[in-house]
Amino acid sequence: MSKFKNVFVTGSIAYDTIMNFPNEFQSYFHPEKLHQINVSFVVNKLEKQLGGTGTNISYNISKIINNKSQIKLLGSVGKDGKDFLNFFKKNSIDASKVIADKKLYTSAGSVITDEKNNQIWGFYYGASEIIPHIDQKLINKETDLLVISANHQNSFLYFQNLAIKNKISYFYDPGMTLTWIKDKDLKEGVMNARYLVGNDYEIAMILKRLKKTVNELTHLRQSYGGQGGLRIITTLGEDGVQYYDVGAKRASPLLIKGYHVKKMIDPTGAGDAWRGGFIAGLLMDNSTKDCLKLGNVMASFAIEKYGTVNHKPTLSQINKRLKVI
Repeated sequence: MSKFKNVFVTGSIAYDTIMNFPNEFQSYFHPEKLHQINVSFVVNKLEKQLGGTGTNISYNISKIINNKSQIKLLGSVGKDGKDFLNFFKKNSIDASKVIADKKLYTSAGSVITDEKNNQIWGFYYGASEIIPHIDQKLINKETDLLVISANHQNSFLYFQNLAIKNKISYFYDPGMTLTWIKDKDLKEGVMNARYLVGNDYEIAMILKRLKKTVNELTHLRQSYGGQGGLRIITTLGEDGVQYYDVGAKRASPLLIKGYHVKKMIDPTGAGDAWRGGFIAGLLMDNSTKDCLKLGNVMASFAIEKYGTVNHKPTLSQINKRLKVI
């Protein structure tokens, strides 16, 4: 595994409104009326937090690595984004390339979680519509990693095309973009990525849209001439993570169990925490197994707190959980 010197994180910077529904969503949906849904969920808990994929991933990396200057955040905030800029400064995250728009509001997401941890999201893009353009020369394609995570399509596709055109190694995290991204763009993004990550539903949906199995991606990948092998990472919640190196001699996936916490408070942000842990491992030149374990550990801390950036584990606490896994 190649050691990366810096990581450029792209993704949403958004205020999160997090709500809990003390029941199951499925109990309130009529299977024969799904074409005309009109449902109201009364929640029993609400919190407003800082969040967004770019924010969350950068924050989790910052809790692990010593050299915070390795984290470069690229994104946009609105006229109400001062709290974010202060947060990035407090956590020593380089946000010098983050755009502060004076007209639009900062992106905002609202999520309701039921007692089975199913979630329904709503999202307002706001300032994320503005692309944080960057000179590609600032990203060293030999030593740097670009993280492309869910964001407004303008920014998401801008960075995807930038990476492909300039042969920059990138960590591809389409996630919530699957509701709008075209099959052609999705295929281009997957076929040129160094890493593809998603939960089991997202990875299954990607494979379905590409009309390929994981094994069939090997031949397709070679025809695209992607940079190195494609690593497919499927996060499995409390069951851990599955890692598959497309084209590698080892045919079976690598499974790493999760760290089981005594009490889960809120699953929101667990996926982003996992990504931050894994990427921090890459920056430290850890083995693949150790990177995967570090992702699982950071996700375990995230679900013990309400919100996506409120967990504050020490390196000692992180290492303690790593030994358990």
